[in-house]
Amino acid sequence: MKKITVPYGKEHVSAFVPEEVKVQYIDYKGTDIGLDEEKMLFDAMDKPIGSPKLEDLVSLDDKVLIVVNDHTRPGPNKLIVQEILKRLRNKGLDKGQIKFVIATGSHRGSSRTELIDILGEDVVDDFEIIMHDCKDDKNLVYLGESIYNVPIYVNKALTECTFCISTGLIAPHHSAGFSGGRKSIVPGLAGFETLKIHHSLPIRPYEPAMGFIYGNPFHEVAVEVAKKVNVKFIVNAVQNPHKQNIAFVTGDLIEAHRKGVDICKGVSEVSIEEKADIVITSPGGYPRDTNLYQAQKALSVAELIGKPGCVFILVAECKDGIGEGVFKDWLVESDSPEEVIERFKREGYDVGSNKAFMYARAMCKGRIIVVSRCLNGEELNEMMLGWAQDLQDALDMAFRIKEPNIISVLPNAVNIIPKIIKGDDKCEK
Repeated sequence: MKKITVPYGKEHVSAFVPEEVKVQYIDYKGTDIGLDEEKMLFDAMDKPIGSPKLEDLVSLDDKVLIVVNDHTRPGPNKLIVQEILKRLRNKGLDKGQIKFVIATGSHRGSSRTELIDILGEDVVDDFEIIMHDCKDDKNLVYLGESIYNVPIYVNKALTECTFCISTGLIAPHHSAGFSGGRKSIVPGLAGFETLKIHHSLPIRPYEPAMGFIYGNPFHEVAVEVAKKVNVKFIVNAVQNPHKQNIAFVTGDLIEAHRKGVDICKGVSEVSIEEKADIVITSPGGYPRDTNLYQAQKALSVAELIGKPGCVFILVAECKDGIGEGVFKDWLVESDSPEEVIERFKREGYDVGSNKAFMYARAMCKGRIIVVSRCLNGEELNEMMLGWAQDLQDALDMAFRIKEPNIISVLPNAVNIIPKIIKGDDKCEK
């Protein structure tokens, strides 16, 4: 028997398949061991791309805002924040001139424990931290319309500062092409009315957009808004699919991000031999699989490599349950995935409706079985999803649905860009 192992929360789960079944692991093949993260970051801060060094760019009378992603996004946030603060202090700025804002997008706010995990206890205790809420109108400002007629509402902290530093992680993304850079601003610090239009833009509606930036309206709007709010410096990490930090890019919003994207492509693009009958996919464990809403990103990659009529096995702990907004309701209220897709075409984005659409899109190609000890099978069945408590049970179910010639395994799906021919451009009936 062949053993299959994939991340689940902060652990791993395993299962066995017969020897005669071909198993195709789709993952980063390199090993980056012994990298000195502190030195890489220090060197990147000393040699920014398209920009003077941070300490040469900021002035003594600036009001600095540091944008940091929330608890659902991995990355070496503490390391980045400490290096930024060290350079700002060396410049002569005091802590009263520095604020943090947590880029939650439409997610819930981060708890104190989560903030400590993101920033460190000393930062949480010593600095003002603003928790973005996309529906808190009193803390939003309107900046007009962007291209594609997207109304621009952003957290007012962006307009009250004189110097904005955006931090984050550059990784493949199913809508933005790649995360990082401008994405911490939109959707990270955008108001709900902005998110509603922005997330409804026609971005490859039946094909995920990993690696797709140029000509991508999601990306173009985010760049426009980030420029408008004067993001003057970015600090982004680049990870390989094994969550190892392999590079840092700093400096100009556009140029530094572009360099990071090039590095990310080099470690994220993986060739595959053929499409699969069963696809086992994981977002890479914690924190990407904290709920079913976030775990969807692993399905976006799986969609690209599954044959029509395949079975998707989504391995995700989901310790926080289903997730935000109307996601569950849309799936429960529909009789078929096609109905969900048609509703999204009519009504567009609401918090969670985009995720319902994306699950439905995958369901049009194949059956979905969710592996989670934290979710309820009856609840998932109501959402048109299968359920298993462990990976072996899910595989046994999948074998009863589809006798496989090949199984593909994506242990770190959200960080992978499959090198394949364009997939199906419509929903399979």
